[in-house]
Amino acid sequence: VLLNLREPEHEMPFEEFIKLVKDKYHRACPLSRLMKQKRPINWKSERLHLEDANSRKISIKMNFRNFKPHKRHILQLHLKTVIIAGIYLFGFQNMWNLTPDTDLLTELPEEYTNETALADLIDNSLQAVWSNGKEDRRLIRVDIPGDRISIFDTGPGMDDCDENAIVKWGRWELHLTSSKVLAMGGKPPYLMPFFGMFGYGGLVASMHLGRRALLSSKTKNCRKVFTLHLERDALLGSSGSDNSWWTKGGIRDASEDEIESSPQRSFTKVDILDPKVEILDIYKLQCKLKDIYFPYIQGDEMSNRGMTTTPIEFQVNGADLAEIEGGEVAVTNLHSCNGPKFVFQLRFSLVQDNAASRIPVSKIQWANACLKCVYFPFIEGKENIERILDKLGAEGSGILVNFETFSRVSIRRLGRLLPDARWACLPSMECRYRKGDKAHLLKRCCLRVKCFIDTDAGFNPTPSK
Repeated sequence: VLLNLREPEHEMPFEEFIKLVKDKYHRACPLSRLMKQKRPINWKSERLHLEDANSRKISIKMNFRNFKPHKRHILQLHLKTVIIAGIYLFGFQNMWNLTPDTDLLTELPEEYTNETALADLIDNSLQAVWSNGKEDRRLIRVDIPGDRISIFDTGPGMDDCDENAIVKWGRWELHLTSSKVLAMGGKPPYLMPFFGMFGYGGLVASMHLGRRALLSSKTKNCRKVFTLHLERDALLGSSGSDNSWWTKGGIRDASEDEIESSPQRSFTKVDILDPKVEILDIYKLQCKLKDIYFPYIQGDEMSNRGMTTTPIEFQVNGADLAEIEGGEVAVTNLHSCNGPKFVFQLRFSLVQDNAASRIPVSKIQWANACLKCVYFPFIEGKENIERILDKLGAEGSGILVNFETFSRVSIRRLGRLLPDARWACLPSMECRYRKGDKAHLLKRCCLRVKCFIDTDAGFNPTPSK
């Protein structure tokens, strides 16, 4: 039941508060089919007590100093060891208020694929776990048992607090507020996964993949797990900014698996239910995700000693992606030349004058990029690029290119590969000579070069990344 108290005293006897709950409960029962099915409550029992989201028992008096005003607080009614009201049985109807732009679901571009939506959800997880402390576990786990898609991370989690509300995960307008400045500068490959400023957000991504989704999250400071239920049909039925979308939610205890996976006792889990897409080849998915997040999985460029580091523990169906040998990035690195690196470190600036202001003010925008050119030699009668394509073909990667059409440029933004940004060559990589044997040889050598570009947040991708 929903009980509103307007400017109560600091304290109230427990019996008086229970009487208010009882009256509200009896008025709500005739209007709810689920409440009619519940067994009668012994309101006079000596073991009757309330429990808040931190498992604190209340049985003597209500101290309203412990509750922030002007917000909703969840209390569970207990009798002995049995919960007689609360999320354990049914959850709460209309618990969270989400008012998204539902037209996003019907106007997504063609390039927003199922893989793009899954990566959008993983981007959220990566940004979350990256903020963990040094002693906290950084785990992202994707499980696809067949009837659902589950993404679990050990980030700080969310609850019902205003500054860390679980509803912010699902609201499009709040998804745009991430600070771009936090992801500017630094050293390549610019591992600062502040991805929130682009993409369509967790809500749209989850509803693109399935008809229903369940978001569960827990913070270190709260003993309970908060849940948020999403349903595509209900979302589309609330189209337009004039309608609000209230959705189900609740609280529960963390499972043994969740506690074991997150020693710091904080996590977020997204379960895509009734998925619209069936992922048959898990190995292809593992290789695809390793390509997209390679420097976060195997940070070869982050170690000063030349050793491979694993910034993030990334699992897909129980397999650690650091141990997966396939994928375009891993195969390409294996066949590259061991000679000296040819690197451009570029810094761009754009000065914008504010003409509308009386006082001339110049705003400078910065962007950083690192261009690394890698040579793939001709060895034992065969181009190494052809060996790469043969290996990828044997893995069933689905890349239908040859030596001439192979992409010579790949782009990572903040360490995350932009899979659709496949360019032929940069102008500086093209051969100037057009005639003669020397020109043919030089052109062939130019085709053996691939440029790997890393950028910071100064460069903007499309919403589909």
